[in-house]
Amino acid sequence: MNTGAIMNGHLEWSIKLSLLLYVTSAPGGGIRAEGITSENGCFFFPLSEGGVGDGSYAFDGSIALFAHHGAPITTFASLRLRREASGSWVLEMSPDDGPAVPAFSLGAAREVEHELEFTDVTLTQIGSEMFGGYYVPGEKFDPIRVLLHRG
Repeated sequence: MNTGAIMNGHLEWSIKLSLLLYVTSAPGGGIRAEGITSENGCFFFPLSEGGVGDGSYAFDGSIALFAHHGAPITTFASLRLRREASGSWVLEMSPDDGPAVPAFSLGAAREVEHELEFTDVTLTQIGSEMFGGYYVPGEKFDPIRVLLHRG
């Protein structure tokens, strides 16, 4: 997909339904979202101004997840999609204001017009560590869809 002249766009992701159900039903648990919108359990991370332009895409906003009594689980922030030389994609993120890490392996994208769709979203070893090992590497997460509107 050509990355030139992107005006705006967003990344759509429900993360993992069972995880969201857990945090919203745990006493004192919850979700704190900043700079994003949501609808019917799907979160919309806006494309950073100008995207990135080097075959990758950066997104603004964050979601912090909390377990029982407000204990932090992890934060999804500074999302960046990056295409690997093999043609597969990686979703990098900066949990807890740290450096960006390749948290999810996305496989190949289904590309249609101004849309990328990733149905094979799996946790990497580093991603597993973000969850304290509760989820193992290879754990499946919900599909990701990216809409890019060109100027």
